[in-house]
Amino acid sequence: MRLNRFMIRPYVEQALREEIGPGDTTGGFLVDDDPVQTGQVYAKGSGVVCGLLLADETVRLVDDEAVVEHLVKDGDDMRPGTALLQIQARASTFFMIERVALDWLQQLSGIATKTRRYVNLVSHLGVRITDTRKGWPGLRMLQKYAVRVGGAHNHIFSLHNAILVKDNHIKVAGSIAKAMRQLRERAQHTFKIEVECETLEMVREALECGVEVIMFDNMELPEIREGVKLVDRRALTEASGGINESTIVPIAETGVDIISVGDLTHSIKAVDISLDVQEIKPSARRAIERMRAAQPL
Repeated sequence: MRLNRFMIRPYVEQALREEIGPGDTTGGFLVDDDPVQTGQVYAKGSGVVCGLLLADETVRLVDDEAVVEHLVKDGDDMRPGTALLQIQARASTFFMIERVALDWLQQLSGIATKTRRYVNLVSHLGVRITDTRKGWPGLRMLQKYAVRVGGAHNHIFSLHNAILVKDNHIKVAGSIAKAMRQLRERAQHTFKIEVECETLEMVREALECGVEVIMFDNMELPEIREGVKLVDRRALTEASGGINESTIVPIAETGVDIISVGDLTHSIKAVDISLDVQEIKPSARRAIERMRAAQPL
């Protein structure tokens, strides 16, 4: 998955409408001839870089004559003091774009950073880590992009692009078998069907129906192990529900093919990233020095 300016522009335009409104009532009074300035975006924390194109587009939509130089790429590691972008633009541009550009970078880098930790925890076990649809309504595409930057994979994007039979679907249909009959008759033939199972009996019923992907939903470790044996490679297996950094390794060791983790996108700690016009401010330099001393290479 890659982002392009056509995809991200509506998000950036909405963010700028929210930020600027009818005008900047602070910066707008502080510039007369509006001289061109040089500024830099830099990391004060550690993590995985993500969101550079969104920050870039934020600048360009406000000032189409601005020059933005990318000093790193999405997916690169950053540590305190790493320079991410150098920007030449009118002074008023910096006032208007600072918060929005940094919010994109801080939040998306937070997702990519957390995702990289999860991926590294189970890299020796051959399991695929995916996201879920939990997160920020209206911004799912951007979150899923950040998950890919962090090294994991995407689960379904929306209701239209996959068949995922959940508990309420089964209740309304009457059973897994009844739901499967209707879906096989009516759904596009190119779709795989995944069924969410809460018990081993549901797993057996799904297998009898020829389901291609079986999700073990909020099952305990012994049940997941038994479920993997029961499926015996007749379908892809997925573990989901309440997974965190302390539980993912034991779950991966059960032999499941996929682990979907809502925590990648619904509970994020932003990475500390700043923007300074001209020189980096002294307080930031001191903070960077302290953090580097605490996190030696």
